[in-house]
Amino acid sequence: MKKILFSFFLFSFVLTSFSQSLVVTGDSIVYGHPSDFQVESHLYVKNVSGATVLVYCEKTVIEQNLTGTNNFCWGGTCYGESTMTSTKVDTISSGDESSGFSGYYQPWGEPSIAKVEYCFYLASDPTDRTCVVVIYNAMGVTNLDQISTSDKIGSFYPNPTKEYTNFKFNVNGSSVLQITDVLGNVVKIINLEGSGEKTIYVGDMHKGIYFGNLIEEGEIVKIKKLIINK
Repeated sequence: MKKILFSFFLFSFVLTSFSQSLVVTGDSIVYGHPSDFQVESHLYVKNVSGATVLVYCEKTVIEQNLTGTNNFCWGGTCYGESTMTSTKVDTISSGDESSGFSGYYQPWGEPSIAKVEYCFYLASDPTDRTCVVVIYNAMGVTNLDQISTSDKIGSFYPNPTKEYTNFKFNVNGSSVLQITDVLGNVVKIINLEGSGEKTIYVGDMHKGIYFGNLIEEGEIVKIKKLIINK
């Protein structure tokens, strides 16, 4: 199957425009395997202005495999491949940070890389925006050096899964991975230290969507989605 792959820079969390009101942090590059259902990223949008703002999200696909697809969620609504701009806003109070963004790339079994730009801008002033670029690497992680201490944790694979799932990690000191359901209930706790790979048995969990929350010093620093499909 013909596919198009483009060259990329490893650290491409690029601020392409400066916003007076918004600061965006989060994943710069996320790793997965071609067999994964999807590779996901999470961004956090902070309102540094002195007033409550209404914020839209806009995406631009810079590079993507011809067979790949992508989508994103923002402001409590998820959008399909063809939607470039959210139809709903997220309301962010002064000094607060929204964790309501998730971006997804589906490789559909093809080793591939996608690069997507996400822009967040004020409904009252579309020129007041911050844009970042996220790289989705679905080539398959082959060694721990590909997961830096800044990335901390790779995506679950296989995902979706029925009985077992794996992930690679590279953390400073000791960390905890909490697996929670959509209601926030903790269903599993995995202690992590240094770098390595873990296999988790999930056959005792109900079908549904779960989140792997990587916790360091009492704070969630990374979130990975896990789908149990029985």
